[in-house]
Amino acid sequence: MTEQEIQQKKEAEFIKLMIIVAVLVLLIAGATFGFLFGLTPSEELKTWVDTATIFTGVATPILSTVSVFLLYFVWKDNRRELAETKKALIEQSDTQNFSVIKDAVFEVADEVKDLLQVEVKEINKNISYTLLDIDNPLYEVPTSFLDIDFDDEFPKETIRKIKQESILEKYFFHMKGKSFVSEEKEIQFENIIFTDTFFKYIDKVKTIALFMRALKSREYKGILEITLFSKLTIFTWLFFVEIAFHLLKTAKVGEKETAELVFAEIAGLTCRQLKEVYWIDALSDEVLLELKARKLL
Repeated sequence: MTEQEIQQKKEAEFIKLMIIVAVLVLLIAGATFGFLFGLTPSEELKTWVDTATIFTGVATPILSTVSVFLLYFVWKDNRRELAETKKALIEQSDTQNFSVIKDAVFEVADEVKDLLQVEVKEINKNISYTLLDIDNPLYEVPTSFLDIDFDDEFPKETIRKIKQESILEKYFFHMKGKSFVSEEKEIQFENIIFTDTFFKYIDKVKTIALFMRALKSREYKGILEITLFSKLTIFTWLFFVEIAFHLLKTAKVGEKETAELVFAEIAGLTCRQLKEVYWIDALSDEVLLELKARKLL
């Protein structure tokens, strides 16, 4: 039995007790009146008036007290029912809201997964690193190409087709490792995720953040964060955090509020779900400092 049901049971017992006491008092008053004045009906109108006055004087306070308590408990019960109705409506609204937002963010996540399978041209030189669209005729991809590790002593220009998902994986592996000998190449590589190749992901990051922000229920939000995080790779989420921070850092006047919201949602979701602390260090130093300042790490 719930606490509310116990409370309602106590109130019902109290009302029954009050009614029993009121009836007993009236019966005692009637018996006393009959014992003192007799029960023989009188033909005098004044006697009837006096008798009515006596019983009214006795009964009115008792019945008024009972009525006040009855009205109080009725009001309390109505208030409780209204609260339950409101709670049920809120839960129904939260459920519908969750269903709509879940479908929306899952659709965006699927779009991101499709984009990550798109191939681009990777031009990896000793002193530079560039990405080009696959239909860019500037470079031709050799028919046979061996996957060569980054080696600053290897003089030949390397060109190959590579999926964007593989680029992100390579990017964060490198960010955890040693820098290139060539400072110019290191700068180009670190900024590769902010070039035109990945520009189309900005709207996806914003959309996911804004939808997650719109979900008010903490319980549903926690569930959605877990399921959404599992749909994309760790490297994709690290990429999202970097993109969100870049938007925050470069936001113009009038865009700061939205950029702050996007970063808070994406960074918060990623830090809460990323159990492998090992990969957190793959983020840039600026992002790590910001996450620590916000006590997300």
